[in-house]
Amino acid sequence: MSGKVKSLETIFQASNELGHLPLWVHTFYPLNFDDIKQLIDLSKKYPKVPLILGHMGGTHWLDVIKIAKENSNIYLDVSATYTILAPTMAIKELPERTLFSSDAPYGNPLIFRKIIEMSSPDKKISDLVLGGNISRLLNL
Repeated sequence: MSGKVKSLETIFQASNELGHLPLWVHTFYPLNFDDIKQLIDLSKKYPKVPLILGHMGGTHWLDVIKIAKENSNIYLDVSATYTILAPTMAIKELPERTLFSSDAPYGNPLIFRKIIEMSSPDKKISDLVLGGNISRLLNL
């Protein structure tokens, strides 16, 4: 997918026309930071389309948190982050736009749940991350 992110504009257009359906995009390898920046550009062009950055941008998670803070339609999926610091920082900085995920079968859902619970300052925040945020995003 690296180098082909611009081809996703058709999907952003469709989401925009069909009720602003959330889009989840895998933002770890093979995507690089230039690809992630192109996704951000698309999210700015379609500000009503929620964009979920799967794996928080992989090794670019610090940059992705900063970018997400500046763009209200960007959400962070905390699966396969490979460091407890990434979900901890996401929860601290963007508790209402951080989403639980485990990357099963590669990640263990129970372990990722425990990381969320341990990283959250209180039960209200962990409940948001563990399901409240995605429920709100999907209008469930």
